[in-house]
Amino acid sequence: MLKYFKTLIIIMTLSYFIGCANNKDQDSLLLNAEGGNTEQNSTSTEEIEITDNTAIPIQMDEVELTVEEKLSSELIDVGDRIFFGYDETTISDESADTLQKQYQFLNRNQDLSITITGHCDERGTREYNIALGERRASAVKNYLISLGIAANRIAVISYGKEKPTVEGHDDWSWAQNRTAVTFINGN
Repeated sequence: MLKYFKTLIIIMTLSYFIGCANNKDQDSLLLNAEGGNTEQNSTSTEEIEITDNTAIPIQMDEVELTVEEKLSSELIDVGDRIFFGYDETTISDESADTLQKQYQFLNRNQDLSITITGHCDERGTREYNIALGERRASAVKNYLISLGIAANRIAVISYGKEKPTVEGHDDWSWAQNRTAVTFINGN
């Protein structure tokens, strides 16, 4: 029994040393940042030429977009958001122009459904701003319905002051956050 135990120890020791020798061969295959081997070989006189690997900018028209990405991009170009005055839900003339363009976009893309999200600035209570955001999103929905978009294609969500577009505590930041934003629903 002792003879088998000694033989097992010898086999394990040899396996360990053979394994270490194999790792050394694998390590010599690794390259450093300049493209050379990580192993320092004083007998090697071969130099490695480094080529320029600078990233090349890609033009957007060269990138293949999905249909949903193309439609979302078109909606952003049309105008995906409208702005409201302080504590207001009234659609301004400028907002009406944007909603007219949204209507034309939705009319061209009859199979799309959208979600309109209502947002508020940070002033006011959470509950009040959730209700105000709901009224803003609903005002946009009702305007689009009045133009001829089917009600079942439009969903509304209010985020109140929970998802500001711009962080800040000044008039400009607050004005950027009083919005209704239109999103295309995924399939």
